[in-house]
Amino acid sequence: MTQIASIPLLVGCPDLSIASARRTALGGQATPEAQRLEEFAVRYGRSYDAYLATEPGWDYFWSSSRRGVVATARQGRYLFSSGGLLAPEDHQHALLAELVEHADAHGQVLTFFNIVEEQLPLLRQFGFQATKWGEEALVDLQECTWSGKSYEWVRRQTNFCSRHGLVVSECTRTSMSDAQWNDTLAEIVEVSELFLAAKPQSGEMRFLQGGFDPEQLGRKRIFIARADGGSGRIEGFLACNPCRNGRTWVMETYRHRPDAVRGTIPFTMHRAMQIMQAEGVRQASLCLLPGLRCDEPLPGDSAMVRWGLAIGTGRFNPAFETAGTYHFKTRFRPRFENRYLCVRPRMTLGAAWAFIRLLGVLRLDPAKLYQLTVARWKKRASRATLRTPQDGAVRE
Repeated sequence: MTQIASIPLLVGCPDLSIASARRTALGGQATPEAQRLEEFAVRYGRSYDAYLATEPGWDYFWSSSRRGVVATARQGRYLFSSGGLLAPEDHQHALLAELVEHADAHGQVLTFFNIVEEQLPLLRQFGFQATKWGEEALVDLQECTWSGKSYEWVRRQTNFCSRHGLVVSECTRTSMSDAQWNDTLAEIVEVSELFLAAKPQSGEMRFLQGGFDPEQLGRKRIFIARADGGSGRIEGFLACNPCRNGRTWVMETYRHRPDAVRGTIPFTMHRAMQIMQAEGVRQASLCLLPGLRCDEPLPGDSAMVRWGLAIGTGRFNPAFETAGTYHFKTRFRPRFENRYLCVRPRMTLGAAWAFIRLLGVLRLDPAKLYQLTVARWKKRASRATLRTPQDGAVRE
């Protein structure tokens, strides 16, 4: 098995190929290892979850040449990876070969989330079973005009919020005093906690979904919507992560107060995308829509995964609000790219259960889930008009 012999990953850390990298607290300097990891995530990330690899909770497998890295998390003998192969294209084969060798030597089952279409042949070459498990929604900003009937809904949300005094601005450290910055972050955390308190989950889902940690901002961009012409309270916020060397920004974390002005989040996202358009950013990612158009079997894929996705996005819709999320994201007229779950050698019940435990998918608060289900049942008539995948989403 290839080991890293020349450069230890952390001071005082055993010279292993898997180790952890951690950033410092807010205001401090990141370690060289964390800086390198972050640079790789930004430069080589291909999917929406690439920058999530820099968040706490991951370990990291570096290739022996240190030209590539994979973020990993372990549940027993199951090794899960998010963010993909963070390496230049000409090094991805070598990186994956070393990781597979490491996993085989330790009797581990390897799983990659969100593998992009062009990397599938490489994963299959190493014996991975590939199953489509969703589609990433991408708004091509250089082609988007926000005009015409297609964007009528977006403009209506923006106009409504503007009439009610909301103003969106980017929250940057250099434009604020220490006191202003700390007060702003504290209020954003407050908004986040109020938003999560209304969700049926008893805690945040891990690994495939980011959280808002003021001590782990890194290269995130934060956009806030303030009331009273920009001088009032923060109604909602949007945190964006970089991808594809800054050509794509991921609309990853968006939250609002329970009593915020209707349309706060789409308004904030619209304004953020307009700002990015002016900067020349190519794409905005609206993240993964799990289970989208995954019912058609692919050669050699996992029927278990397809069945689980059908159950999760159907029967468990009150917990995960898949219909509402799909309807909301399609209002921005994105195009869609397939994302794949790749397991070596194949998906089993043990791997599936380890996956569920890792993500914390079933950590639900029964009382909140019941209240939410009843509330949505009472609104079933209006929710019947929500757009679904069967309505024919925009796709290229």
